[in-house]
Amino acid sequence: MLSAFTDLSVASARRTLLSRAGRLAVAQDPGLGGGNLWRTALAHSRDPDATLVVADPPIPGVDGAPRAEFGIAALCALADAWSSWYLAQGVRPRDRVALYLEDSFEEHAHLAALAQIGAIAVVVNGRLPGEVALGLMRRAGAVGLYTDAAHLARLGGGEKELPSLRWAFTRSEAGDLSGAVLPDQARYRHSDSDPIFLCHSSGTTGDPKLVIWTHGQGTAGPAFRLSTQPEPDDSLLLCAAPLSHGAAIAVTFFALLAGLPMVALADRSAAGLSRAAARYRPTTVFAFNHVLAELALSDADPEDFDSVRDWVNVGDSAHEVHMRRLVRLGHRDVGGERVPGSMFHDILGSSELGWAALRRTTTADMPSAPRHLGRPVPAMKVAVLREDGSLAGPDEVGMLGVRGDSVTTGYWNDSDTTHRSRLAGYFLSGDLVRRTARNEYFHVDRIVDAIPTAGGTGHSVLMEDTVLLALPEVADCAVVAGNDAGAIVAVAVVRLRNEDPASGPDSDSDTGPGAGPAAGLLARANSALVAIGQPPLAALEIAVTDDDLPVGATGKVLKRRLREKYRDLASHLATAPHAAAAGHVRPWAQVAETLRHLAEDVLDAEPGQVSMADGFHTDLQMDSLQKIELVTRVERAFAVRFEAEEAAGIEALADVLDLLTRRGLVAAAPAGGA
Repeated sequence: MLSAFTDLSVASARRTLLSRAGRLAVAQDPGLGGGNLWRTALAHSRDPDATLVVADPPIPGVDGAPRAEFGIAALCALADAWSSWYLAQGVRPRDRVALYLEDSFEEHAHLAALAQIGAIAVVVNGRLPGEVALGLMRRAGAVGLYTDAAHLARLGGGEKELPSLRWAFTRSEAGDLSGAVLPDQARYRHSDSDPIFLCHSSGTTGDPKLVIWTHGQGTAGPAFRLSTQPEPDDSLLLCAAPLSHGAAIAVTFFALLAGLPMVALADRSAAGLSRAAARYRPTTVFAFNHVLAELALSDADPEDFDSVRDWVNVGDSAHEVHMRRLVRLGHRDVGGERVPGSMFHDILGSSELGWAALRRTTTADMPSAPRHLGRPVPAMKVAVLREDGSLAGPDEVGMLGVRGDSVTTGYWNDSDTTHRSRLAGYFLSGDLVRRTARNEYFHVDRIVDAIPTAGGTGHSVLMEDTVLLALPEVADCAVVAGNDAGAIVAVAVVRLRNEDPASGPDSDSDTGPGAGPAAGLLARANSALVAIGQPPLAALEIAVTDDDLPVGATGKVLKRRLREKYRDLASHLATAPHAAAAGHVRPWAQVAETLRHLAEDVLDAEPGQVSMADGFHTDLQMDSLQKIELVTRVERAFAVRFEAEEAAGIEALADVLDLLTRRGLVAAAPAGGA
């Protein structure tokens, strides 16, 4: 099945995709930079009129009518028309102009138009609330605002209070731009350090920060890729990342320079991805983790994705359970033959890094490796740093530092954050990682999300991956720090695949903390967490509404809002019908279930093979080392320490339960006994 757009057939790709020699010529072009990138792509194009970009949905063309298909010549004509229009509004070099629109390729046209006259686009994610968008415009000192009617209404007139803003326009007010000509002398001659646009961070850890992209830095990543990694002749890129994000801008820069046909997709739901894949037949899907996770958990038709060879995940690293589902779809080439199953490329990047720092490729036949980030991309220098800037040793957890030509020069109008993000010559990504002796990197956590419990530091992303692997019925999970009577504890909120907590596992007629489906999930989750040396969860809540698992403009979970929600855990649990607690006094059945899971894990036994009354030596054939391992895991899970005599007297799980009950950690057994 070919694309519904005839110009996006394989034959079209062969008309636009540059040869290896052509790619090297672009990468080595001394004039290449982000400020003139579209014109550079035009100069090196094999067929300027062949369709290179499909905008889905269509965007306004020069005459204002919606248009979906563009060759590089048509794109440059559109950018020139808008450059002429911006000059007529009084925009001059280094002026900042905010773009606040419904997510579409239109933002890229305006970015290019502003850059080539030396102005600086402030690209604001259209999903941001109006007050947050206004804060970014104020910090940027924007002189103008290009928006649409819906987003202008969202601002509620607040743009009129911005001291630097001189005008605000929508597309309908701009009129017909046909016939507009940009004089050659109006094209700005950039130096490598000139800013070309400002994008912003996701804001998951606080207010979004304005990230600077410069003329030279903005094309360092695409130039590296042009020099090192050619695409097959039938390649077609489906970009399903937020089109205002630095990652989508970087991959678009690369596609235009390489002549790689691409579809800029705004509908990033699972249904939207399926529709686009069936229509355009892409070979590569480029998206954020949450988009690919939603697709992985949907009932995707394999036929829709039969053309896909590569999944590329950017931003936060992907969860193992999700990537394993996606690589079952599509195909790949092995030894010149087509075989079932695609490749998943997990890339750790951010707006600040400008290009991938670490990369891991996974196929269905590779062993599972949760939180594995792979090895550094050759264009980047990567290190694990201690707080004093010295290099951490193998398998020592430290801060991820990145150095490379594509890394941002800093944050606009925020020198404090700029300098705090640097250490020993590296940019600090905000991630905690560890590096093995073989130079393999593993993600441990975001620095701000680590959970310093009394029983040891919990690493939230590692805990989330563990929970997702241990609980197949869970679609999504977030682990954050909560406060329980002054103690920092770990709390999880999960979303079930069926979206119905009443139909989850272990459901019963009881509600409230410690009962219902959440209790069974909590017991199984803690069994898995204790097994890898992570602190147990103090509580687990099942998300029922979107507010229970809030996400930001780019789809990332807003953990700061969850930390606020659980700042008084006891009070919250008292009114939470879909939560289970593992507090100081725990339900008898919940503790018994946790103990059974721990014993089954130590013995590598099937679920249900261990009962509370089974003798360790007589019934379960447990040896002394296994008993020591079980006692150690129980102590970790319940934050207790047994005396030597107590541990020696344990002969069954019932004895363990009795000891925990005497410590006041377990409620009385239900009527009728075990």
